[in-house]
Amino acid sequence: MDIYVQSTPMECAEFRPKQKEPVTVVISPLRIEGIEGDERKLKVVTGCNHWEACQNPNCYFSSAARKNKTS
Repeated sequence: MDIYVQSTPMECAEFRPKQKEPVTVVISPLRIEGIEGDERKLKVVTGCNHWEACQNPNCYFSSAARKNKTS
């Protein structure tokens, strides 16, 4: 089985919610995990290159969203 993964550059207009200024981000695969209970299924875990600086609490990749989940 061959697995090909690729980073995707794109514009993000929600990087700073109060400033609607687009920022170029890169969404990249970070790792491939097996799904528990089914050895034939895989899940690609992706991340954003600006995740630490992102101030959007509604973004799946942002550190702001991670802080909301832990508090």
